[in-house]
Amino acid sequence: MKVPSPKKFTGDGEALKPKTFDRCYNSVQLYLRLHNVSQDAAGAGNYWILYIEGQAQEAAFQAAEPFRENLTRDLLVTYFWERFQSSQHKDDTYQRFHSIRQSRNGQVQKISIIVTDLLMQRSRLPEDTISEQAFIQQFFARMHPGLRQDLDTQYTGDEDINTVIAIVTILSTAGDTCSR
Repeated sequence: MKVPSPKKFTGDGEALKPKTFDRCYNSVQLYLRLHNVSQDAAGAGNYWILYIEGQAQEAAFQAAEPFRENLTRDLLVTYFWERFQSSQHKDDTYQRFHSIRQSRNGQVQKISIIVTDLLMQRSRLPEDTISEQAFIQQFFARMHPGLRQDLDTQYTGDEDINTVIAIVTILSTAGDTCSR
């Protein structure tokens, strides 16, 4: 099965709307994850540039210049966030990050949605705001209790966030309780 390429982010017109930026971010992140491109590795930001065009691509090249092959996704996304989003939208980032929950009003969302939302909101926070371990704990706190219980049996504390996400994805796919 061939996965279609995500729509490119332009940085002008409709692309300046927060939901459009979010949609582009989510699409590229999912596309790269499906193609096993490490999101946290040095150089990962250069893959993101392939899904940017126009005014935004010029800005991406400026962001990439000092880092070259070491450009990370987080550096690039932060650079874009600062240039292409309104300050009011930025101010809501902390509130959005802390309001994400898998279970809300009796409805259980897929854990993949929660993962994507948390990672997206984290990338918008100032650098070094949340350590990897603190982020993992925040992720645990937002999980459905049943999924959290399943994860607790496999989590040793030595895993990074990507490993935790992989474990949770497998557990949620394997389990059919509570629509995880």
